[in-house]
Amino acid sequence: MCIAAASATAGANRGEREQVAFELRIGNVLPFTGDLAAYGANLDQAVKIAVALQNESLKRVKQSGISTTLVASEDGQTQAAASVEAATKLVKVDKVSVVIGEMASGATIPVAQSVTVPNKIVQITPTSTAPQITTIKDNGYLWRILASDELQGRVLAQAAVGAFGKGATVNVGARNDAFGTALRKLFVAQYTKLGGKIGAQVSWNPTQATFDSEAGKLVDGDPKGFVMIDFPETFEKMAPALVRTGKWSPAKTLMTEAMRNADVLKKVGGPAVEGLRGTAPTSQGAPARAAFDRLFKQRAKGAKAYTGFEGSAFDAANLAFLAAVKAKSSRPARIKAQLRAVSGPPGVK
Repeated sequence: MCIAAASATAGANRGEREQVAFELRIGNVLPFTGDLAAYGANLDQAVKIAVALQNESLKRVKQSGISTTLVASEDGQTQAAASVEAATKLVKVDKVSVVIGEMASGATIPVAQSVTVPNKIVQITPTSTAPQITTIKDNGYLWRILASDELQGRVLAQAAVGAFGKGATVNVGARNDAFGTALRKLFVAQYTKLGGKIGAQVSWNPTQATFDSEAGKLVDGDPKGFVMIDFPETFEKMAPALVRTGKWSPAKTLMTEAMRNADVLKKVGGPAVEGLRGTAPTSQGAPARAAFDRLFKQRAKGAKAYTGFEGSAFDAANLAFLAAVKAKSSRPARIKAQLRAVSGPPGVK
């Protein structure tokens, strides 16, 4: 966080420290319930850790006029209506400059379209990957940490070739929302480009009561393998239906990043997860990742099992802070104008 001192004092006369004063008000919209509830609480912890470090750094460099406040953490419930309501409260009542959230693309997009962009508030989603986020007319107010599923679609297709062989027939199942629909189409396009064949394509409504019909359709034919694009809470209901078909094997199935959660897989149980593989973004092995892992374990209070996604929320909060410091302002229009400068190369270590 030493960069904060350099940025906050840039332009001051030699021997003097420029006095900058503002409060950066951040609000979280994260899934404490719903299909991504397995992740929300830990991402909230990561933002709290980031804010604490920011204020500690400001105190250390004697920038008493600047502070960061996490005003509130609202439950987006992994769905659109609740997330829009939560973001509206943060913007209209709590007067935040930055909204961090949601995790799910299907919630992030309506929040941007209905709340943050019209009100000219910066929104940073830690994990939403749907490619349509890139093309939203956001006037520079909507940002994300993880890469678009344009990347995951290619990686998932390559993984399928490696797992099932070139030219293999694969059945594809996906949740019917912004994330699932877009990634399914991207995977199919990339996999067929690599010479693969697509058998059945099945979609399901995440809120439906039973999944036996969809499970039966997904195992139709004689595929070499399966690709499933889903969230944990829905997969908990879909998995038993797949096992009941007698024609599905987790060892022949590739999943996506949303299923990278040991607690969820343990809850689902061995017959539905033994041999399950998948793709997910990671910085495994990087010094910064190791340092953050240690920091989270030291500072998180009452956290759930570590998932690996916590760093995305930590980064979102820190980028908002660094942009505000560089802008010398908590005004959203000035923060958005500095986000590329503080997140892109060459950077300062």
